[in-house]
Amino acid sequence: MQVNLGSVYQDAWRIYRLLFRRSVTTAAIVFALIGLLDLANDRAGGTGTQILLGLVAFAAGAGGPVLVQGALVEIVRNIHEGRRPEPIGNLFSRAQRRFWSLLWASIVYGLGVIFGLILLIVPGLLAASRWCLMAPLIMLEGTDAGTARRKSSELVRAQTWPVLGVVVGAYLLVAAPLWLLYFLGPTDLLFVYLTHFIWSSLTAPFEAHVLTVLYYRLTDPDRPVIHEDVEHWTSVWEGA
Repeated sequence: MQVNLGSVYQDAWRIYRLLFRRSVTTAAIVFALIGLLDLANDRAGGTGTQILLGLVAFAAGAGGPVLVQGALVEIVRNIHEGRRPEPIGNLFSRAQRRFWSLLWASIVYGLGVIFGLILLIVPGLLAASRWCLMAPLIMLEGTDAGTARRKSSELVRAQTWPVLGVVVGAYLLVAAPLWLLYFLGPTDLLFVYLTHFIWSSLTAPFEAHVLTVLYYRLTDPDRPVIHEDVEHWTSVWEGA
């Protein structure tokens, strides 16, 4: 199936609306903790306390979003298979079991994109596109990070540029408004952390849904991403 930006975003948006309450709550739990730790670190007194809080905040900032992405990928599996979404605790439990693979995949992906862009630009764009399915592969197929990277490249290779358009478009949709707020909004730390918490909680689900929709369109193209039974739910909140 040819990847089309509009149809991928349409499916991701439908999933986002259907699972809004559960997905946003899942993200908010983690991003609230990260924000509180960052704020406490900035206002901590004493070198020892600040160093300790800094280490804890760094660990939470690195690992928290990985858990969120894993949990949000997992919840789309329920919709694809026509099952009611699992409780948030179950989603985190599944993501936790794959945490180290997800974390390593996140590091490899980030370094690949950054160094690729610094060196020649095109390799960075290729990495952004071809490695973008690592988290869905780890969560939905139980692969390790290395296998996920190789399989992601194989799945995406024939549609590298359409997939790149989807990935870059999603990134800009999420990042651009936050940049504007950082540059044009108040500089008060509380405002900055509160804005980041709210925006991350609202947008992390959509980003994760986009990647999971891509995964299903490339691996299971003959089935709709959203199971037909879900279409008969009486309300978009039935899955919440």
